[in-house]
Amino acid sequence: MRRLVVELYGRGFEKRVEGSSFQGIKSMEVIHVLKNDQNEFAAICRITLKDADSSVEDAFKNDGVTMAVQVLEREEEKRVGEEGPAFLVLLKRRPRPGFLFGDTMTKPGAGYLFSPLDFKDGKLRFTFVGTQKQVKEILGGAEERGIQYRVVSLTDADFAPDSLLNRLTDKQRKILIMAYKLGYFDVPKKINSDEVARRLHLTGSTVVEHLSKAERRLLVGIIGET
Repeated sequence: MRRLVVELYGRGFEKRVEGSSFQGIKSMEVIHVLKNDQNEFAAICRITLKDADSSVEDAFKNDGVTMAVQVLEREEEKRVGEEGPAFLVLLKRRPRPGFLFGDTMTKPGAGYLFSPLDFKDGKLRFTFVGTQKQVKEILGGAEERGIQYRVVSLTDADFAPDSLLNRLTDKQRKILIMAYKLGYFDVPKKINSDEVARRLHLTGSTVVEHLSKAERRLLVGIIGET
């Protein structure tokens, strides 16, 4: 797996975001990605607005893809260089097919978005973890759409040495992360094991077996039993 940090900018990028919610946003930092698939992008974001007198809801109301926007907290203390207030926001949006990269990041078996992921000064920076082929597809998609980009870093994606995910096999990790992304662990479940299996081209029994083993290994790591 590879970890790509890339920055998008230039006229090609500006044309893509014209008329979108980016027009009213001064800065947006995605603190935590909750979901990113073909049906929905959901995340906790920190947002500042270009117009301090406007609202977060106004920035997203006419973009045609926002499903829900909820202000969780208004920060009272301003950071250096900020003129207006900042808001912690729960944001849910429908993917826009072909908006930046097609479905490279959302199709079944795709890679994953991680922090840092932010928009500031007309530039979008994000982190993507996936195969070398998927990384090439993302960069190729930007080129096809006339979007200028700068590769900030491209390295091997290793989990932290103390990460519980290191207790899992590659297959267990892949199935567990895919199941999580698709809402298998949500309450109520948004997807069952058979549907996860279909996305991964596996049998339902194989998915259930690997998820059970993965869950036990993670619990052992948390509880401390051997």
